[in-house]
Amino acid sequence: MATTSFTTRIDTELKAELEQIARYEDRSASYMANQAIKAMVEERKATRELVETGLALIEKDAPAIPAEAVHDWFVADDDRPFPAAS
Repeated sequence: MATTSFTTRIDTELKAELEQIARYEDRSASYMANQAIKAMVEERKATRELVETGLALIEKDAPAIPAEAVHDWFVADDDRPFPAAS
């Protein structure tokens, strides 16, 4: 894969921590930063795809789960199943 330069400013302490982690992993700080950026980009893309899918389902008037049902499931102490769409 082709590479290019990317210049950014980071906190001095963060850079020192990054360099320490890179030494532990026997990698360069540049490699570690590239891996972190790659993971963040992939996570953001996946999140965006989920949001777009959800919006498309709303536009199609697909069955939905009421917010109250999700909230009740989330705060429940037991292992109740996830609520079904209505």
